Amino acid sequence: MMLIFAHDSITFDARMSMRTTVTIEDALYERALEMADPGMDKADLFREAIKTFVRVQAAKRLAALGGTQPNMAEVPRQRQEPVA
Repeated sequence: MMLIFAHDSITFDARMSMRTTVTIEDALYERALEMADPGMDKADLFREAIKTFVRVQAAKRLAALGGTQPNMAEVPRQRQEPVA
């Protein structure tokens, strides 16, 4: 049996979000619910899953670029070094 999840359009960060239907395996959905905070909204669960997917894919693409531009200028870092 497959779980079908749909939700109405919601506003998030003052932008209209997309309404969609998702078909996933029951076992995968149940596992996600076990990992989620108690009472977590289903829409929030899927939103976090999509954000994580985007972050991981962006990191993979960035890693794949490693060494392809050896003459590129040093990119300034956003993170500051810890103060001892």
